[in-house]
Amino acid sequence: MTLKNNIRFGKRMFLMLMAILFIFSACFVFGSSREVLASDKSSESMTLEDFEHAVIGVQTGTTHEAIAKKRFPEATIKNFTSSSDLILSLQQGKIDGFVKNIFYYTVAKRDVSGLEMIPEAIESTQKGIVFNKNERGEELKAQMDEFLAELKSDGTLDSMYDVWMGEKEPDVTLDYSHLTGENGTIRYVMCAEQKPFSYMKDGKYVGYDVELIIKFCEKYGYSLKIESVSFSSIVPGIVSGKYDIAAAGIDISAERAESVLFSEPYMENEVVMVTWGGDSGGSFFDSVKDGFEKTFIRENRWQLILHGIGVTLLITAVAAAAGTALGFGLYILSRSGKKIVLGICAVYTRIIAGLPAVVLLMILFYVVFAKAAIDGIWVASIGFALITGAFVYKNLALSVSGIDKGQTEGALALGYTDKLAFFKIVLPQAMRSFMPAYQGEIVSLLKSTAIVGYIAVEDLTKISDIIRSNTYEAFFPLIATAIIYFILTWIIAIVIGKINMKFDWKRRNKDNILKGVKL
Repeated sequence: MTLKNNIRFGKRMFLMLMAILFIFSACFVFGSSREVLASDKSSESMTLEDFEHAVIGVQTGTTHEAIAKKRFPEATIKNFTSSSDLILSLQQGKIDGFVKNIFYYTVAKRDVSGLEMIPEAIESTQKGIVFNKNERGEELKAQMDEFLAELKSDGTLDSMYDVWMGEKEPDVTLDYSHLTGENGTIRYVMCAEQKPFSYMKDGKYVGYDVELIIKFCEKYGYSLKIESVSFSSIVPGIVSGKYDIAAAGIDISAERAESVLFSEPYMENEVVMVTWGGDSGGSFFDSVKDGFEKTFIRENRWQLILHGIGVTLLITAVAAAAGTALGFGLYILSRSGKKIVLGICAVYTRIIAGLPAVVLLMILFYVVFAKAAIDGIWVASIGFALITGAFVYKNLALSVSGIDKGQTEGALALGYTDKLAFFKIVLPQAMRSFMPAYQGEIVSLLKSTAIVGYIAVEDLTKISDIIRSNTYEAFFPLIATAIIYFILTWIIAIVIGKINMKFDWKRRNKDNILKGVKL
């Protein structure tokens, strides 16, 4: 397919995609009617007993699943990755209510007026700072307990509470570049989707817990490195020793205390049932306009999306280059026929084939490189390079095996060495069958990078999740991400397709046709 035909095909596909998305958006806005649980009641007249057999949402990794199962043993409990997903599912009628701390309800109410709350609390919990169960963790816990006692006594915690837990969005920017660091660096892990405790605003990490940790570092002379992961990955990161401190509105529980250390409680918390009492709100075009403004314009979030694209492309490029070199190198070594080399290659490819990509990345990040100060971007690049390398090795071996041995024998008869025969005769022919599969693998690689948010990498998909957690909008962040991936994969397919054309014997220049070895 020529470049002109590729462009024409891409235009048709893009227009088709836009039409589908427009239809979907209309369905998304107008098709959000739902059968509300006990619809004849308002949330003020409803009680927790009304949810005994309901469908209830909880966030993965929180204590809320255990709380919901204890209080509503006959209900259906559904887990969701993020807080924003709970609201979206509630709006769309996928759940009847969700269990969340009252602070999240308060701040979410700022932007989502249709949220309502059952007045009766389900349970009360306490929030604490998390540390590793080692000597370093015990030292930091002692300092934090002392620090929290001071903040409670002088009223600082109350002042912070008024700022972050109020009914209006605080206009606060937190800066930690001034921290001196004479006593070392604190590796602080949080989740940038846990408003109001830890989230992103104007491209910066903010929130009650973020401010608390910055003040702690100021007090004890630490510099600070902040990383954001999914909420369910926070405690595993502390247990593995990857991080020193975790704070993201984390509830203290006996089960968690078996694995980590908790500071003294710094906040009391009520767990409540959140319901939906609103409607889709406004016209279709108003909803589209508002969603576009929230997703791209407000707080210059388009810059975050560009950053996410850059990270996605960087991981893809590094993994593709390193993985291709790794796979090709392994195949060249395996041509020697040595059993130890063939055994290593067989074990390597079998392990990679048997591991889901997300599990491989988490093993590398939280186990192999747990103690190493390696950024998640490079860990992701290494992980995907290993996956790509296994593919290149296996498929290159398969493609070469499809070339008749007579090709090599003929080349040797013309005076070529075995190495020269392989690179000049066999490999170019094998590439004709190898390249189409390789093209698909690189496209798949780009799409697979969407999981790197599990290991503290803010790629395109993770940025989309962060934006959703702030806007409570699903349509534009997700659809924008889908369109961007579509365009990127299309461009990559065209580029690799052009390279593939170089191996088509029908397009060779006659001057480049091999005529034998000059003696």
